[in-house]
Amino acid sequence: MSWDEFLWHVDHRLGMYVGRPRYERAFSAVTGFDLARGRDELAAFQAWMSARHRGSSLAFWSLVLTETFGEGATEDRLASDDDHKRAISHLCRVLREFLGQQASTASQR
Repeated sequence: MSWDEFLWHVDHRLGMYVGRPRYERAFSAVTGFDLARGRDELAAFQAWMSARHRGSSLAFWSLVLTETFGEGATEDRLASDDDHKRAISHLCRVLREFLGQQASTASQR
């Protein structure tokens, strides 16, 4: 399964795989998928997200929350199903952006 297909399932059908769709379950699924692929793509994503946030040392999942809800956002901010859905969708969107840039860079080599 490709990242693109996997992210579609996370964004649209997460509940089918993990029960109630929750942000922490989404980033756990993303982490598990990365580990199963054995390519450590999330390490590069972490560096990319850190650079995007002026060298922040926060984990990528926390930076995604900051982008979604503003500075200081934490998982406690996710009060409703809609908040979780917004955070999950943003996680998938930024991962797609990152993977697209990686593919573009690789094809230019």
